[in-house]
Amino acid sequence: MTSSICIVATGARTPLGLAAPPSAAAVRAGISALGDHPFMVDQVGDPMPGAVDAEIDPHIIGPERFLLLAETALSEACTPLQSVRANELRLPVFLGLPAIRPGFTEHDALTIQFGLSRYKGLPQSLGDVQVFPHGHAAGFSALAAAITQLKNGAIEACLVGGVESYFHADTMEWLDANRQLAGSVSRSGFVPGEGAGCCLLMAEQVMARFGLKPLARVSAVATGEETKLLKTSDTCLGEGLSETVRIAVRGLRLPEERVNDIFCDINGERYRNEEWGFVCLRLSQYFDDPTAYRSPAESWGDMGAASGPLFAMLVCQAYARGYSKGPNAMLWASSEGGQRGAAVLADSGLIF
Repeated sequence: MTSSICIVATGARTPLGLAAPPSAAAVRAGISALGDHPFMVDQVGDPMPGAVDAEIDPHIIGPERFLLLAETALSEACTPLQSVRANELRLPVFLGLPAIRPGFTEHDALTIQFGLSRYKGLPQSLGDVQVFPHGHAAGFSALAAAITQLKNGAIEACLVGGVESYFHADTMEWLDANRQLAGSVSRSGFVPGEGAGCCLLMAEQVMARFGLKPLARVSAVATGEETKLLKTSDTCLGEGLSETVRIAVRGLRLPEERVNDIFCDINGERYRNEEWGFVCLRLSQYFDDPTAYRSPAESWGDMGAASGPLFAMLVCQAYARGYSKGPNAMLWASSEGGQRGAAVLADSGLIF
């Protein structure tokens, strides 16, 4: 590649904050937004768990809720473009969405895609909006597609994001029926969350043209597939995630370069812990400590399709504020449908 691909800005909306800095600060401080949904109850009559955005009416569901979350994150990520003339840049959007499930249909995905394409609250015009309804790993699918187009010069800049909300009655009842909700019914459940994350990406020479500074460089992104899935009788040995991580880290020069920090979607489900355990056994040489991962779901709940972009936001905040564990950070996530995603980000302060 002739030019580095850089993250220039990030945006976030989470149950912990309506922007990236407060959300990241709260995660770092160990503050928790985990609680109960205001009115949903599970199969035994207990309140359903949830990390809910307190600023959105809990009765708003479906695409309208997703768009409220996504538009906040996109607007924040575009803040550095306020001084760029509107006709100088057009921003395509690559957006991760939940996989099709009860409470989230193909029509919902199309409605979000269309709704976002008509959003006018940005300093620049949005280009084509592509959606990736792949669940937890959706943000990595979106990032991989964006990187390909940035590298081949098809686009100069873009927005890569993800948005999630589990709080539709059909979705929550589906999770409850499958014993995936944290609480008295399940020993291996999670707390659903909702939120959105977004990254503004540019090629290095484009960023320089507009006088912008990078937050991080995207060193690598990889996607893969796992065939032994959650909710089946198959025993997952982590082959899909191991191969995905192997591709993401193969550019590191051992032993001087290793992954110093890890952000992942481990959320309380035993499947995810065990899957990562096999990766640790196979690829430990690429990490300072593969067991010292960070699982933000402990603070803001499971973020599903928003996971990857929100993890990237956390890494960029750590780089910008000087509390990262080192120059190289890995993000990874696993979708129920088998998709796997991983990326390595590098501290821009050490490469420019």
